[in-house]
Amino acid sequence: MEYTEYLQEIDRAAGATGGKVVSLAGGYFGVQLNTDGANILLALDLDCDQGWVVWSEDQDGERCCDAGEEIIGHLPLDVLRKQAVGAIACHVHG
Repeated sequence: MEYTEYLQEIDRAAGATGGKVVSLAGGYFGVQLNTDGANILLALDLDCDQGWVVWSEDQDGERCCDAGEEIIGHLPLDVLRKQAVGAIACHVHG
């Protein structure tokens, strides 16, 4: 995926999920979803073909769990939020 396409996909994902685009450093961007007590971050894997990766952070931007990253893969944007929240919920309660 070209970088311009990557940026466009991040923007589309933010629109589809009701999230906001955030900088993840190093030219990478993600989508932040606000939920009760934590933020869920979605990042599109640009370097390999894993698709979307999700993790949660507290209100200070610290990851809630060192091993909390979940790969949710390539998904239609209309189900991205639901799958991201579900993956984090399963991780926390699993």
